[in-house]
Amino acid sequence: MRSILCALLLVSTPVAAAEPGKKAAQATTEQAAKDAKAEPPFDPAQLVAMFDKMFPAQPDPEPARLALARTTVQSLLPDGTYARMMDGVMGGIVDRVMDMSEADFGAKGKEGKPASKETLRQAAMKEDPHFEERMRIMERVVTEELTKISRIIEPKLREGLARSMARRFDAPQLTEINAFLATDTGRAFGNQSMSMWVDSDVMRAMMGSVPEIMEAMPAAMKRLEAETAHLPKPKTKAEAKKAQDSDDEQ
Repeated sequence: MRSILCALLLVSTPVAAAEPGKKAAQATTEQAAKDAKAEPPFDPAQLVAMFDKMFPAQPDPEPARLALARTTVQSLLPDGTYARMMDGVMGGIVDRVMDMSEADFGAKGKEGKPASKETLRQAAMKEDPHFEERMRIMERVVTEELTKISRIIEPKLREGLARSMARRFDAPQLTEINAFLATDTGRAFGNQSMSMWVDSDVMRAMMGSVPEIMEAMPAAMKRLEAETAHLPKPKTKAEAKKAQDSDDEQ
């Protein structure tokens, strides 16, 4: 939730950590405006159609199993879970980011000087005395809007999860799962099961793998290159167009 707030904040307030950042943001905004004029309006139906092809509908589960799975999912994804989950993963991130400086982001200072240690918050307060109040209002609005969105997302998400579970577990298994979720411990587990995946410790563990993944990438790319070496090189766009034009003439 607060990641959205952060994006809104950095775009809508006259705050920047450094002059190059301002220029880059302005250039990006100008380019986006040009692209918006050149591109047709975004069509949500087209996006849905694309995902429909990427993730085709699966066979309908057996009705009795689907009914059991819907009970299971209601326990695992109770009302308001999505909003709480997003709030949990982003809780405090904006505040921590706003208390970071150019130096924290690894920026280089001008003319060999050390990068500024002025925080984004301090820069914001210089140009906008009402910065903190503006942030509080934005956070309240984003929270309220996210709650509305969760009411749209959750029913669809529950049905998708129910269909998936109904295909993966048989009726006796779903019955046992539901019996557990009906206990005090099961209810506690159900209320927290989705949120645990965005817990700070889990996110840190995932990000902690990034250096090793990056280190492994060159070897993976070399292997890919070696195992495709026997294949002819792909045509360039110009070559492909020339070949297509030749076929059309014939």
